[in-house]
Amino acid sequence: MSLTYKNILVAVDESNESKLAFKRAIQVALNNFNSKLYVVHVIDTRSFAFYESYNLNMVDRAYDIATELLNSHIAMAKEAGLENVEMIIEFGAPRQIIARDIPKAKQIHLIICGVTGKGGVERILMGSVSESIVHMAKCDVLVVRNL
Repeated sequence: MSLTYKNILVAVDESNESKLAFKRAIQVALNNFNSKLYVVHVIDTRSFAFYESYNLNMVDRAYDIATELLNSHIAMAKEAGLENVEMIIEFGAPRQIIARDIPKAKQIHLIICGVTGKGGVERILMGSVSESIVHMAKCDVLVVRNL
């Protein structure tokens, strides 16, 4: 059994916790020689259901924002010395995509994500994404806290 992580997935958004998780992912990837870092952003399509005027312009705009976000992360990773970095943008339920779909497709060995605080009611009804990833993933998970 290998003790190195060859395929590392880091989930990013615009939160402070996500920024810390990304910095940690860079460190882990640099410490695991020849690893590949996958930087993922999942556009939660459930949020579109709340808009009566949902249209393809919203989808295009969300994709453009995600692309800009991930391009900046890729640039930071390369500046830190990582060459093997790939971005992934997906639409759907973040829990399922981050914990199950991408790890299966890309043979992920480690998932890194930030812990985020949600409102009381939403957290009671849905739980946090990071908590779901910990329970659903079939690989190691590192949840980064903003202490």
